[in-house]
Amino acid sequence: MNPSKSGKSRISSTWQATIDEGKRNELTRERIVQAGLALADRGGLGAVSIRRIAAELGSSPMALYHHVPSKRDLLNLIHDELSCEMRWAAGGFSDWRSTLGHFAHETRDGFKRHPWAASLRASDIEYGPECIRTLEKLLESLLPFGLDMKIAARALGVLFVFVNGFVAAETANVTRHAKHGRVAAHQPRFSEAILKTGRFPNTARFVEMGDQLTDDEGFERALNWILDGIEAELHTRLQPAKSKRTA
Repeated sequence: MNPSKSGKSRISSTWQATIDEGKRNELTRERIVQAGLALADRGGLGAVSIRRIAAELGSSPMALYHHVPSKRDLLNLIHDELSCEMRWAAGGFSDWRSTLGHFAHETRDGFKRHPWAASLRASDIEYGPECIRTLEKLLESLLPFGLDMKIAARALGVLFVFVNGFVAAETANVTRHAKHGRVAAHQPRFSEAILKTGRFPNTARFVEMGDQLTDDEGFERALNWILDGIEAELHTRLQPAKSKRTA
């Protein structure tokens, strides 16, 4: 049907639908999103569907479609809801290191609460108001401390990738240990049998150390390496400016 003839145009954005709904929103959409989050936490992102959420809420799928037009909209809303979980320091931040450190810790906590969130963020998600508000607040906290927009963007991107990878390793270690606890000791994996021959001592030590590195101390050390690298680059950039002033 031609939109001009029907008097209605199809809404292409999740967030436009949210804006248009305005005051008549009776928080039904919030219940749908929270149910989706709970399903994902229990069974992963693949467990989330309009039909399953409808069953959780004792409703029909068609009733949910009135508030969330498609699964794409549902995932957009769930993704945006994750940004609401980020906590902020009551007194603000004293420098860029504390800002980036806070971002890294909050991101890690979020990924540990919702291991499926990384795959959601890697998909073609439309960023919503909470995501944009969170990013704006981060940038407002970084730019006054000497980071220009390019460095701020790169720093946030590097930290996001680092935290994502670190939490993935943490989760894999937990899963592996749980699985090994159910396997008989006389059934070692092929790689374990090879390493026990002693032919690859460095690799054996490397594998042994792996589990020891994915803890809070390992996270802090790696995070400080990244922040130290940013600080070194900022120092290098400031040197020419200081040289010109003293010349």
